[in-house]
Amino acid sequence: MTALKTRKPTGLPSWPMVLLAGREGAGKSWAAAMASASELVGRTLWIGIGEDDPDEYGVIPGARFEIVEHDGSYQGILAAVRAAAAEPMDDRPTLLVVDSMTRLWNQLTDNAQAVANRRAKGRKNSNGDYTVSADLWNVAAQQWKDVMDAVRSHRGPAILTARLEQVMVMENGQPTNEKVWKVQGHKSLPFDVGVLIEMHERGHFLMTKAKSARIQIEKPTPAPGFTVETLWDRLGISTQAQLGIRTHADVVVDKEAAPDAEAQAAAVPSGRDWLAEAGQATSKDGLNALWGQIPVHERSQKLRDRMGELAIAFEQRAAEPSPEPEKAWASPDAGPASDWPVAPIPQGEEVRPGEEETPPLEGMEPEAPLTGGDDRG
Repeated sequence: MTALKTRKPTGLPSWPMVLLAGREGAGKSWAAAMASASELVGRTLWIGIGEDDPDEYGVIPGARFEIVEHDGSYQGILAAVRAAAAEPMDDRPTLLVVDSMTRLWNQLTDNAQAVANRRAKGRKNSNGDYTVSADLWNVAAQQWKDVMDAVRSHRGPAILTARLEQVMVMENGQPTNEKVWKVQGHKSLPFDVGVLIEMHERGHFLMTKAKSARIQIEKPTPAPGFTVETLWDRLGISTQAQLGIRTHADVVVDKEAAPDAEAQAAAVPSGRDWLAEAGQATSKDGLNALWGQIPVHERSQKLRDRMGELAIAFEQRAAEPSPEPEKAWASPDAGPASDWPVAPIPQGEEVRPGEEETPPLEGMEPEAPLTGGDDRG
């Protein structure tokens, strides 16, 4: 049995992960560049994703940042974030800027769409693309999590940027006249950061989230004259001595099996004909349940394609209009439903001469004679 390990809270603030979400031209990158001028931080490492490099912002008084170069691929971006987070710090922490998270999520979804198009299975959507399957969405979500985990591993301050757009509110699958502001990126982004600042227009700042004991907000609160350095001060971060270390309780994949045991399990086939079992599925839920039973090493591309075809067929079948229900049989007194001849229904057996009906036993009712009702059952 593992011994219980505990620690007492320090009560000290830690460097926050700040999300600056705004419309185009609202000043997100400008605010991040200004933060690099703070005496509270040493180096600033700037990782651009799909945005113009902020070379010109080097003229901001006091701005001190270094632009991290990468090849633009997902692997290149992830490697850049991990390397920046692992950079050693001097007496002052390094500020990490990632601009923009919206572009990162767009890249991941574009990659998933490209794979779906290469598979070339299923129905095209209104944009002329093929439907992205659940396994591809899972890959994109995991790639997003890997980048966020790399940012969280950084012990200094971090600033993320994202686009903010007005979207229509949907009710029961139908659009309404109401609109709300929404951060563009993976849906988990607003939950992962400690502070969220919305910038609906340049020079206007709205604080919609602050995970802090020193800044308490019950609803979106205007923040006139906002700067990142002012935010740090309000959070209680004015000297390095007043800082606690940012930690988080992460989850890890349980790997109880030794590598040789995993390899041995992968080498032994299950002996099941997964293609045949997929063909016997009667619903998309059944396919998903079957997919969960298939060992990873037996998930061939042929099997993926076949199950994708079946899943799309089930979706198409579900989207087809339901057939009109059959008309109920006419009631007995409604007359014949057609011009077919109808034979009269006998009203009971005729008693032959000399035969008498058997009297019913005491306490029992005589059997009711047949009526002219509809007797199809």
